[in-house]
Amino acid sequence: MTRMVASLSPRTWSLLSLCLILAVSPARAQRANSVEAQTGTPAQQGRALEQQFRERFAEVVKRRLNLDDTQMQQLGRINDRFERDRVQLLREERRARQALRAEVLAGDSADQKKVAGLLDQVLALQRRRLDLTENEQRELAAFMTPTQRAKYFAIQDQLRQRLENLRRQRQERRAGAGPGGQRPLP
Repeated sequence: MTRMVASLSPRTWSLLSLCLILAVSPARAQRANSVEAQTGTPAQQGRALEQQFRERFAEVVKRRLNLDDTQMQQLGRINDRFERDRVQLLREERRARQALRAEVLAGDSADQKKVAGLLDQVLALQRRRLDLTENEQRELAAFMTPTQRAKYFAIQDQLRQRLENLRRQRQERRAGAGPGGQRPLP
C-alpha cells in the first residue's frame, strides 16, 4: 500500500488532497472494489483510493456528529458548492507561499517589492479563506447545531493538518532522492 501511495502521480495526489480537505458528498459515495484498486491503472487506483477515503470520512462525520441521512445529503450539497473555491484558494495560497519562500531565501538579493506584494497576497488569500469558512458555517447552521458545527470544523482542521504533514513528508522524500528517485548513499 505504501508503494502504491508513493507512486501516485501529482494529479492523483491533487485529487486525493482534494478529498482529504473536503467533506464527503454522500450522493457520490459508492463502495470501491478493492481488487480493482490494487490491479488497475494508477489513475484508477487514485480514484478508488479517493472513493474509499470519501466513504470512510462520511462514516466518521455521520457517526461523530450524529447526523441523519437528510443532514448528510445537505452537508454533501454544501460541500459541493464550496469545494471549487476552497481548492482554488489552497492552490493560490500554496503558490504565493512558495514564491514568498523563494524570495526570502534569496537573502539580500530578494526583490523587496515582490516580497511586499506576495505578503499582501498571502494575507488577502487568508481573508478570502476565512470569508469562505464563515459562509460555509452560516449555511451549515441551517441544519446543524453549534456543537455539531464546531465538531465538524475540528474534523476538517485535523484533516488539513494531516494533509499538510503528508505533503511536507512527500516533498522531503522527493528532495532527498537522487536521480531516478533513488536516495543518495550516505
